[in-house]
Amino acid sequence: MNKFLLTGLVIISLLTSGYTYHINQREIEKGQLILEETQDIETQIAQVESDILEIEETISEIEARITEEEKKQKEIEALIEALTKKGLTLQEKIEEFKEIAKGDPRVMITLDDPVVRAKTDELTGSYSTIEEKQDALFEYIRKEIEYMTEGNPKKYSYPRSFLQFKFDFWQLPRETVEWGSGDCEDYSILLCTMMRIVGVPAENVRVVLGVVTFPGGQAGHAWVEFKRGDQWYVLETTSPSWNYVTKARYYELFSPELWGWFNDQEHHVEESSRTGGFIGTRVYRPV
Repeated sequence: MNKFLLTGLVIISLLTSGYTYHINQREIEKGQLILEETQDIETQIAQVESDILEIEETISEIEARITEEEKKQKEIEALIEALTKKGLTLQEKIEEFKEIAKGDPRVMITLDDPVVRAKTDELTGSYSTIEEKQDALFEYIRKEIEYMTEGNPKKYSYPRSFLQFKFDFWQLPRETVEWGSGDCEDYSILLCTMMRIVGVPAENVRVVLGVVTFPGGQAGHAWVEFKRGDQWYVLETTSPSWNYVTKARYYELFSPELWGWFNDQEHHVEESSRTGGFIGTRVYRPV
């Protein structure tokens, strides 16, 4: 019996060993397969990571190009805006010169000019009455604007051929403010404009032109006349020492032969051998 028992144990041992061997063999094969799959997955992951890096580099390049294109686009938009503004400014100049070419001096009284309005506000902002504001404007023009005959601008912007036709170069109020100089008609045009801006009625202020007589001869001249109450006065803008002079006294002193007068609403030509139709028909400006 012991013999049979021993034989059975040996058989069981052999069967168990064979089974274990087969199991181990399958595990080895499975492990080898897992290792191969793992290596394949790791290879795929490495490839994906490489692809991701390549895509990120491509994205960075594209973003850099987008940033550069956006910069260029902004530059182009800024250039377009600048050119548009320049075009509008030039168009305004064209329209302005068209009006001036009509020979109507009223166009010289530029009540809507932002430069002139800003300067007027600066000079009169601390005053409450029209009279006080007018006094401040008068002081500014006759004491702070340099008298310069035909000296503006230092480089003329109009062609030389134009000079043979013009009687005189009339500056717009803005130009007199910006250049800080001018002569009698420039002073008068600026003062009349500023007086109108602060509220002096058109019927009470005007630019007057004519020939005045003084010791030593005669000369063409421009001045401002304004009405306060029932009395007309002359503002002699080219003299820093003259205050208000009544119109009667001024005419008594200088015996002016009038060419004409104007403001932003009216212009009038005096019948005179000297006018030649100057006011209202030939007010020359650069083109």
